[in-house]
Amino acid sequence: KQEETGIGKNVVIIGGGNTAMDAARTAYRMVGEGGKVTIVYRRTINEMPADQGEIKAVLEEGMEIIELTGPEKVIQENNIVKALLCSKMELKDSDSSGRPRPVKVNNSEFEIPCDTIIPAIGQNLNIPFIQKELLKAEIGKYQTQIDNIFIGGDALRGAATAIKAIGDGRKAAQKIIQKTQIDFSISKPSHGKQFSKKELMLKRAKRLFAPEIIELDITDRKNFKLVNETLDEKMIVKEADRCLYCDEICNICTTVCPNFANYSYEINPVTYYLQKAVQENGEVEIVNEGIFEINQKYQILNIANFCNECGNCNTFCPTNSAPYKEKPKFWLSKSSFDLAKEGYFIENDTISYKHKGEIFILKDLNDEYLYNTPRIEALICKSDFSIIQVKFKLKDYKEAITYRAAEMSILLQAGKDLY
Repeated sequence: KQEETGIGKNVVIIGGGNTAMDAARTAYRMVGEGGKVTIVYRRTINEMPADQGEIKAVLEEGMEIIELTGPEKVIQENNIVKALLCSKMELKDSDSSGRPRPVKVNNSEFEIPCDTIIPAIGQNLNIPFIQKELLKAEIGKYQTQIDNIFIGGDALRGAATAIKAIGDGRKAAQKIIQKTQIDFSISKPSHGKQFSKKELMLKRAKRLFAPEIIELDITDRKNFKLVNETLDEKMIVKEADRCLYCDEICNICTTVCPNFANYSYEINPVTYYLQKAVQENGEVEIVNEGIFEINQKYQILNIANFCNECGNCNTFCPTNSAPYKEKPKFWLSKSSFDLAKEGYFIENDTISYKHKGEIFILKDLNDEYLYNTPRIEALICKSDFSIIQVKFKLKDYKEAITYRAAEMSILLQAGKDLY
């Protein structure tokens, strides 16, 4: 509309992250014809933390990035910004972030004329009413050191993307539901077509390239039109058909392992409302503990006898995981299991798990499981995983939790074909 925006014709952005790039591209659309946007960054473009696509777009649209420049002072007249006083910088040894440390060059001051200055130089958590140590949370748990207080997004991980914050919110909500033992379920949308494992693997074997995205011409960017055009219905369907359904099956680690140590298996998704036994003054009470749920049909385990820990699966994992470290590790012989520090071993209808020098045993008794640990012996109903009876082996042991037993029940069925 060519209306006055209030930011003037010359805008300076301080910073080198995605927020700085967003601020610059927005300001570029507001300064009008003849206006100028300048980005001031104390390192070089190579050290900028912003995504490469964001930096590329800024440069293509005609904004200037002044590298190795540190802001010193805002110059003003009658409380109106006139310029930004800066100094040139040079890079020295790396700092705590691993990037070269910018150091001021003496007597190198210069001015950048401007009407508006927008700082975009990072952010800090500002929750002054809670001690910082109390806000720490275990990775994947979201529970802070304060009972019933959960944390996520930038407050947990530092400056990141909105997508990661949304993901944290969903996962934290799931943890809250589990802790409160609320029977909360929603009907998830199902695919129009259910794929077999063979069909899913065939989709992964054929490479289909994405359609070319049409971008708004560089000469037509002084506005708020969409830079990337949306796809029409036909192209949307074609693009959706490229989906590999990674949420259902991945299995990349099984294909890149030279020793075939990563083994794919199939389970029926399960949900158990777990219980725990609480011992107090010689009396044992069974109480609800939380929800144990496995939704994904296809899973991975690691055959420890075959694995030489080369790291191939870590290199090729699309989620940057390390299956040889993080997946259940199975030993094929009793002798190798006895020598191992950690892992599983199956013999007949019994699965054993070794962890930190302790042995946990789960035996399938047709309608029940017998769960034996150094601290308890429990009889568990096979159909709903409720505790039928429990015996504490140690008087000072207060709680018997069956989460590990639930995991072992799944792995007992999964690993039987290995033996």
